[in-house]
Amino acid sequence: MSYGLLGMQNQMEGQALHGLRQKASIDQQNKQAEDAMDAAERQQTMTGVGTGAAIGMMAGGPMGAAIGAGVGWIASDLF
Repeated sequence: MSYGLLGMQNQMEGQALHGLRQKASIDQQNKQAEDAMDAAERQQTMTGVGTGAAIGMMAGGPMGAAIGAGVGWIASDLF
């Protein structure tokens, strides 16, 4: 009878460890996805700043570029 109980204990421990490994794997995937989203958001902000600066430069020279960069940064945060 004790062999049956020990076997059940080993099986339950194995299932528990498997569940913990799955959770760790899911947590790692979630962190990678979150990091990718953060990187995409930073890239979008920099694209908005660059676009605003380029348009500002065409419209008003260096001062327009500075203003355009600021407007691009604000617009990228809003959208």
